[in-house]
Amino acid sequence: MSEHRHGRRLLLHLFQLSVIALGSYVLANLWNAANATKDHAVELPIDAYVPLLPWTTVIYLGFFLLYIVPARMAYGHQERMDELGHIVPMMVAWTVLHSLFFVLVPAEVPRSVTPSDAWLLETIRSSDHPWNAWPSLHVVHVILLAGLVDRWTAVEQRSQRRPILALVVMLVILSTFTTEQHYVWDAMTGALTGSVGWWLITKRMAMVQPNTADTAD
Repeated sequence: MSEHRHGRRLLLHLFQLSVIALGSYVLANLWNAANATKDHAVELPIDAYVPLLPWTTVIYLGFFLLYIVPARMAYGHQERMDELGHIVPMMVAWTVLHSLFFVLVPAEVPRSVTPSDAWLLETIRSSDHPWNAWPSLHVVHVILLAGLVDRWTAVEQRSQRRPILALVVMLVILSTFTTEQHYVWDAMTGALTGSVGWWLITKRMAMVQPNTADTAD
């Protein structure tokens, strides 16, 4: 397949993730903001010790740039593009299922007063009221993305890349707390469902296309 067709397929995958997956999240959030009558948020004692750090908004929003990494790794590699054709729809479906859960079990995270100089944090708060608290989709997706990058990393390079992947995952998770978008429970459940989602993806990929050296960097 030509690189031109690879580019078109990547745009299709981006459309699926941004319009269908993100759209389902936004619709669930809007529905909850207008109709939710009960709050199912789960606050743990540790949440009282989590500080508000407005600068971590950069990490929270920068998370979306992580989608570029597997896209770049797949571009020009037919086997990986074929795998994305199976993986992205599963990621989208997993997100839609989470969004349905948000409608059934809405959870709102309270926020403190926004610091006057934290304009980027205020941008999040004005556009994404946190009714879809748990499981945290930020955590779900960062686990799926890290798993995909690890899958396409050559065995001899994994010892070098895995600490970096782990650091990125931890920073994204921490940013969900320090921006007051989520509670610790939200990340715990997101890590659980994200791990289950990646397990389902790897089971599916083992059925349709075994992971070979040809798909690894």
